[in-house]
Amino acid sequence: MKKLNIFLAVIIIAAFTFTSCNSEKASLPTLKTQLDSLNYAFGLANGNGIKNYYLKADSSNTDSVKIKIASLLKGLDEGMKGDNVDEKYSEIAELGSRIGTALKEQKKSGLMGDSALKVDIDIIKQGLVNGLKGSNIQMTAQDAQAYLQSTMQKRQQAKLSEQFKDNKTAGEKFMAENKNKAGVITTASGLQYEVIKKGTGALPTDSSSVKVHYHGTLLDGTVFDSSVNRNEPAVFGVNQVIPGWTEALKLMPVGSKYKLYIPQQLAYGDKDQGTIKPFSTLVFEVELLGIEK
Repeated sequence: MKKLNIFLAVIIIAAFTFTSCNSEKASLPTLKTQLDSLNYAFGLANGNGIKNYYLKADSSNTDSVKIKIASLLKGLDEGMKGDNVDEKYSEIAELGSRIGTALKEQKKSGLMGDSALKVDIDIIKQGLVNGLKGSNIQMTAQDAQAYLQSTMQKRQQAKLSEQFKDNKTAGEKFMAENKNKAGVITTASGLQYEVIKKGTGALPTDSSSVKVHYHGTLLDGTVFDSSVNRNEPAVFGVNQVIPGWTEALKLMPVGSKYKLYIPQQLAYGDKDQGTIKPFSTLVFEVELLGIEK
């Protein structure tokens, strides 16, 4: 069985119920709200992905394409009902059945798993058909995918900002107070550091690979990573680390040891790194042992 390694992953986590879809004609949907556009883009992007993977070989055979589209939609409807499929084009029908079964199981989760986004069955169906037919009505498939990704990313960022707002607030408060402490230097980017020991060697550049010892903690003292504790220095490229590290390393002559205070926007931002939760301010002690190349 072929695997649909494109946009199908999105459709599997979504939730909506397909009713019988007898229309195989591309047509113009009415999109009045952002939610309408999301529903349509969702259907269009997924329909186009299925077309490119399963219907590409038949693109010059209109009748074959029509049969496969009908088979996919029939399989999807039967999958939603829990029925088995037995079609001439069994692979495409089975795909429809698997999608329908997955959608039936997830129908309460909301569009793309977001419970705040109500699905519109008719708009999604029309988007799916338009995508299967290769139509660019309202938007191209590429525009649809980009719109989905950017919109859902913004929604996810907003959720994380609310969920982890205490991390951001605590970090901002800490950095505002810390910058007034003796010996703390603040750069234009917001990075803060203290010089524990100033070396006399060369300064790393963007293209340098460096050897360092480091000890990283959260503001509450939780250790999340430490080459010192492992007793094993790390080697990596100056541009292969978080922005706060990249900036600091280029300020440190070989032989230096600095204490870094890295605000969340120069660390991992809204990314969850396990022990390091979104919007966490990080503290490091870093000793630059040498430049490898």
